[in-house]
Amino acid sequence: MKSLPLKTQQFDYYLNFTDAATVLGSGNHTRITTLVKEGKLPAYSLPLTPKLRVKKSELLGLIEISSSEHSTDER
Repeated sequence: MKSLPLKTQQFDYYLNFTDAATVLGSGNHTRITTLVKEGKLPAYSLPLTPKLRVKKSELLGLIEISSSEHSTDER
């Protein structure tokens, strides 16, 4: 099995709900819980970690989608 060169590999961070809420600026993990329950943001279970995590890239993608919808509504 051949591995990709380091610079072509895509790395992603898994954030706990509190850290993800901080990225959103809401400061409360319940906002992330709501997004996960509504199916807007996938959550992942990692080995040896009891709590669910979200991918930082998916969270940032959700922010981009949300901001583009708001800019479209304002036109």
